[in-house]
Amino acid sequence: MNESLSIVIPAYNEEDSVDGILKRCLEARAVLMKDAGLSGVEVVIVDDGSRDRTQERASRWTEAKLVVHEKNKGYGAALMTGFRASSGDLLSFLDADGTCDPLAFKDLILALRREKADMAVGARLHRDSEMPIIRAFGNRLYALLLQSLTGRRVTDAASGMRVFKRALLPRLAPLPTGLHFTPAMTARVVCMGALLIERPIPYSERVGRSKLSVLRDGVRFLRVILGTVFAYFPMRVFAPLAAACFALAAGLVLMPVRVYLRVSMLEDWMIYRLLTVLTLSVCGAIFAAIGLLAQKASNAALGRPGSWLDHPSVREASGLAGGVLWLSGVGVNWPTATEYAMTGHITRHWAWVLIGALAVICGTVLISLSIALGAFAHLPSREDA
Repeated sequence: MNESLSIVIPAYNEEDSVDGILKRCLEARAVLMKDAGLSGVEVVIVDDGSRDRTQERASRWTEAKLVVHEKNKGYGAALMTGFRASSGDLLSFLDADGTCDPLAFKDLILALRREKADMAVGARLHRDSEMPIIRAFGNRLYALLLQSLTGRRVTDAASGMRVFKRALLPRLAPLPTGLHFTPAMTARVVCMGALLIERPIPYSERVGRSKLSVLRDGVRFLRVILGTVFAYFPMRVFAPLAAACFALAAGLVLMPVRVYLRVSMLEDWMIYRLLTVLTLSVCGAIFAAIGLLAQKASNAALGRPGSWLDHPSVREASGLAGGVLWLSGVGVNWPTATEYAMTGHITRHWAWVLIGALAVICGTVLISLSIALGAFAHLPSREDA
């Protein structure tokens, strides 16, 4: 294949393991070149501002290229520095803590070629893995979340061992500088439609103390996955929220409706239930409208082909429905407003006020959505630029 491979190793305070991982990577070069048909393998280690003897020990391995950050910039930043300092056609990385075997790159490279994939990820979550239980649980949870939001099968979203084509790297930007670099990379690859494959790899207990905080970094992992999916598919986040609000509102309004149909009146204590219905309905309408606008903006920014959101009838229907609702709400509450203006008192039942308010607010949301969609129609597309 005449492809070359760059193995990038980010290291921060790994004096106990750096010698071992460099030795294993350098020894693996001949096997990888022979069995994976590579023209060359380079090893690049990035010392990310270590305060121990990591840099000193890494500098003794003259066959590896050492790049140094004077200050700690983060796991993701170290990887990006290593990628820029490398020259391989294929880029790969693994952690400096000794958990992964560099010989596993062979199967990842062969699978990458065989399946014409863009990225091959070493899956660590299997029966023989030595990953701590709490971390394994968290990683499975992140993978399940990403899979449910994207519809793409993922088993290990945060694996720190993977191989990908250099041409893919510019398309992945921007990526975070911290430990949440890997779940962000996985989420972006999956969301952009690139082909990601996974293959099981051996995973051993790390040498030394882990830098990962289960709580702090776990929250970052969650945020970056949701943020990336939201950037590509906003409606996959907003649609369930809107549906949940409407479903709860419908469930809460059933009892007052049944009571009114039976006795033609509502008791005063039901106002709290109906205020909750109004709040949920308004939240649902806002979630739906913002989600549609965000999806429209995402489609435009990513140069996706036109969707049903681009059809003028959607904008017109939104404006028409909003206008009807708004006028209906004003009509329902007009007698109430007139009575209050003339007498300073309100004798109409409070239910009419709530119904009218709901219609006006939802109508305003739909009218605003129509105006915003109209504004998008006047912006130049990426094809026009």
